[in-house]
Amino acid sequence: MLIGKFAQKYNVKPDTIRYYMELGLLIPKKRNHYYVFDKTCEEDMEIISELKKYRFSLQEIHKFLSFKRVTLLSNKEDYTFLTQMLEEKKEELDDEVRSITYSIRDIDRKVQELNLMHTTAGEEKGIPFDFLPMLYCPSCQTSLDLRNTSTRGQQIFMGELFCSCGYKAQIHEGIVITEHLDKESFNPHYIYDKEMLKIIQSSFISLSEKASLWVKEHLISENLTNKVIVETHIDTYVFLNKYISELDKGAFYIFSGSTMPMLKMLKMKIEQTDPGLKILYLLNSGLDLPIKHKAIDYVIDSYSFNEYGLFHKPLPMTVLSPYLKNESKIIGASFYYRDGAKSLARMKTLHPNASPSNLRSTFIKDNLEAANFHIFEKENIGLTKDPGSYIKYHVPGETGHFFTYLAQRGSVKW
Repeated sequence: MLIGKFAQKYNVKPDTIRYYMELGLLIPKKRNHYYVFDKTCEEDMEIISELKKYRFSLQEIHKFLSFKRVTLLSNKEDYTFLTQMLEEKKEELDDEVRSITYSIRDIDRKVQELNLMHTTAGEEKGIPFDFLPMLYCPSCQTSLDLRNTSTRGQQIFMGELFCSCGYKAQIHEGIVITEHLDKESFNPHYIYDKEMLKIIQSSFISLSEKASLWVKEHLISENLTNKVIVETHIDTYVFLNKYISELDKGAFYIFSGSTMPMLKMLKMKIEQTDPGLKILYLLNSGLDLPIKHKAIDYVIDSYSFNEYGLFHKPLPMTVLSPYLKNESKIIGASFYYRDGAKSLARMKTLHPNASPSNLRSTFIKDNLEAANFHIFEKENIGLTKDPGSYIKYHVPGETGHFFTYLAQRGSVKW
């Protein structure tokens, strides 16, 4: 019997038979450049199939077959030895079953613990009154008025923001929903989406965590009391939430993103871990924020400029710059492809309105210099050839280069 029919008889692939041959589990005869599987091979294959059902490893099966080949199973002692092997395997499986039973019990306890934590989470928070002096019309830069509000304590949960020029925004469940939500200019997918988490690669997560920790170390060294810290386009990734409880409790935090599920999930996560923080959540797909100009002290770039650059031709800082103080700092991370990469061409195909230099090595430098910002510190943190299909423009096999940076106005130091 040749290898094809032999494999078919035992319902396995020919490559599996070849692997068994390589390990010495099967030893067929060779005739005229073809392997022929005789009755002995069939007996050995029957043993292999049976022992696999008993959860024997291939190494253990090889030991079993080797004993059979040496002794030919010619007397009672030989069979007694095989019986002992089976008994030892049974004891091993009994131990494994007990271990699995203990693990299942521990998992049940952990599930109960997590469910209890969820049910004892703090109450939902609204917009702190502290943010009211910062809420300005992005069109004419006049203070926004409030109407039809629902408040509790010093927080706003529902209401309307409006300006005499016609600008309007809604407050729903403590989130500001602006009218600047172009469905064609934002990514409908977000990092907390369970389906996205299934396809994003560990290499991308690891590089992002490394970048996040780099940003954290810089923020911790700063005096953040009464400072306004903004992280936009949080849908692709978000940094601040990982360590926000370790930062200054007196700071003002603003998160802006284009997907409501992401904002709600982020809001819930932060409220459960540190409900006393002053945070404003904005549903906005651009950088035309309903915030007073020259109010922002720090911008956190969690690939935010890259994300904005997918849907807008102007450089992000040309829009964001008026919101920043003269002494503002930008701390964040970005990634790029070398010139000529197919991923750049694919990005332009998927995002025809993208900034021409987005995802190129000079994009962040050009973007910052458009607002007279310069990089003072920079660190290359790694690369990946497979960020996952979450990054839809990435061409498999090409290298994405990741780096972190600190920028501010002044003479160039990097």
